Amino acid sequence: MYLRYYGFKDYPFSVTPDPAFLYLSASHREALGHLLYGTGEHGGFVALIGEVGTGKTTLIRALVDNDTPDLDIALCWNPHLEVKEFVATICDELGASYDPQAGNSLKNLVDCLNRHLLATHADNRRTVLIIDEAQNLSSGVLEQLRLLTNLETHKHKLMRIILVGQPELDDLLSRHDLRQLAQRITARFWLKPLDTPETRAYVQHRLKLAGGSQHLFTPLSLLWLRLCTKGIPRLINMVCERALMGGYAHAKSRIGLGMLLRASSETLPRRRKRRWVRVAVPALALVLVAAVGVLVWYPGIQLSRAAEWIHRDNDTPVDTDVAASPDAENQSPSGEGTPAEVDIADADGAIDSASPDTDVVSDGAGTATADATAPAGGIPPGDADISQLLRLWGVFGSQVQTNCGALRVGDLRCLSDRGSFAMVERYNRPALFTIQRDGKRQKVLLSSLDKDSATLVGGDGTRRVPRAELARLWTGQFEVVWRSDSGVSLIQPGAVGDAVVWLRRRLARADGKNPNTDLGPPSPVYDDRLEAELKHFQLVHGLEPDGMAGPRTQMMLNGAVATPGSPALKTVEE
Repeated sequence: MYLRYYGFKDYPFSVTPDPAFLYLSASHREALGHLLYGTGEHGGFVALIGEVGTGKTTLIRALVDNDTPDLDIALCWNPHLEVKEFVATICDELGASYDPQAGNSLKNLVDCLNRHLLATHADNRRTVLIIDEAQNLSSGVLEQLRLLTNLETHKHKLMRIILVGQPELDDLLSRHDLRQLAQRITARFWLKPLDTPETRAYVQHRLKLAGGSQHLFTPLSLLWLRLCTKGIPRLINMVCERALMGGYAHAKSRIGLGMLLRASSETLPRRRKRRWVRVAVPALALVLVAAVGVLVWYPGIQLSRAAEWIHRDNDTPVDTDVAASPDAENQSPSGEGTPAEVDIADADGAIDSASPDTDVVSDGAGTATADATAPAGGIPPGDADISQLLRLWGVFGSQVQTNCGALRVGDLRCLSDRGSFAMVERYNRPALFTIQRDGKRQKVLLSSLDKDSATLVGGDGTRRVPRAELARLWTGQFEVVWRSDSGVSLIQPGAVGDAVVWLRRRLARADGKNPNTDLGPPSPVYDDRLEAELKHFQLVHGLEPDGMAGPRTQMMLNGAVATPGSPALKTVEE
C-alpha cells in the first residue's frame, strides 16, 4: 500500500530471505567467506552459528545462487528426520538413484550415495551438504553425519558438510558423546548482529535496492532502531516495515523517531521491548537535558536549525561558518553588526583568519570594521520559494508543494545547508538564502555572486546589492538545487558501476585532466587510488575527507566544471 507513496519498486523490508537484498556487513562478509571455504577443494566440515534472525538463511541462499558449475549442493531445510529419512533426503537432493518402492535399508541408501559421490568425483565435481537449523538434529542423525564424512578417497573427502544453526548448535557440539563429530569441524564462525553504522548502511542499502530514497529514515530514528533491535536484521525489517505503513497512514514524508518508537512497540517481542525501554528512557532524558542546555546557552537558536543538523548525511563539510545576524551576542559594543564567518580549513582545526567572505570598509582611523550602515532597501520584498529556484534550472509550471529535502524533479535534488559565502561559491549554484530583518525571516533568491556584490531575483526583476549588506542580514542558512547526474546519492569505497566512472571523470575534469588520456579508460571499480584523489578534492574544498561522494561532494564536483543546462553563480571555463 505504501509502495507508490514512497516511490518503491519492491518491498524493501520483506522478512523473506531474499539474496537480492543481501547486505554484507564485516561479519556477514567473513561468514560468506567461511561458507565458500566449506565448498572449496580443501573444505571439510564447517559450522556457521548465529542468533535468530541474523541472516544465516539469506547467506545460504546467496551461496546457492552463486553460479558455480562444478559444484553440486544438497540442501536440508528440515532437520526433524529419522536417520533413514535423512540419508534418503540427501540422495533425493543430489539425484542419486535408488528404488523408493523397494524398501531400501540404510545400508543400501548409503551405498547408493557412495556410488553417486564417486561418480561425481571422477567427473571433477564437488558435492556439498548444507543443513539449516542444525541445532534440531537428533543424536542418531549427527552420528550418521559423522559416518558420512568417512566417504572419501585416499586424498579427498567425497562430500563437504556445512552445519548452520543457532547458538544451541554450539552447545550440542560440545556434548561429550559428540566429541568425535566436533573434532572433525575444521572451521567455526559466529555471525554477529549489525552495529550502529552497519544498521544505518543496512537500511539505506535495502531502500536503494527497492528504488526509494536512502534518507527516508532520519539519523535519530536509525540510532533508536539499532538500540531496540540490537542489530538483528529480521527485527530491523519488521520494525521498518511497520514504520513505513505508519508513515503512509499519517502522510509522513520521512520516518522520524516518534514513528519508529510506535512501530517498535507494536512489533517487537514484549521481553525485548522492556529491555530497550530501560535503555531508551535514560538516553532520551539525556537528550532532553542536552537540548535544554543548548537553549539556555544560546537563546536565539532555532529548532529548525537543530533539525537541519540532524538531517545531515555522511558528506558533512568541515567548514564551521557562522553568518552575521542581528542577535545580541553578534553585536559589537558600539552596536554595529560584525560578520563572524570563520572557515576551518581542515579536520585538525586550522583556521583561515583571512576569509575572502569578510567584507570590510575603513572607518577613517585605520581600523577595518564591518559595513553595518548599508541600507537594506536593495533586498527584494516578499519571500522567494523553491519554485523560483527551479525556474533557473528550466523547470516551469505549477508551484512545487514540497520542502527542500523531499524535492524530486527528474534528476534534480535539493539540499538544505549552512555555511559561508565561500561554501556557496564552491557549490557554484543559485541558492535560496534565509535572511532576517525587522525581526522576521524571509528567503531571497541568489542568482550570481562576485567579490563586491550579489544579484538577487525578485518578482519585480533582479537587483544587485552590496555583498556586505547581504552578509549582514544572512542567517547562514541556504537551499541549493543540484543535478544528481551520477545516478546515486552516495558513491563510496567498494562501489562498482557507472557512478564510479562518473566520479573518475568529474575528478579528472576538476583537476584539468582529460579522463580518456591521462588516466586511461575509466575503471568502474572504486579503488584506493580513486579514494585518495577524492579525499584530496574534499580537503581542498573544505569537506570532510571521508572518501565518500555524497550530495555536497557531487555538487562541488559539478560546480568545478562547466555543466551544460546547469545554472552557475560564476562562469566556469572548459
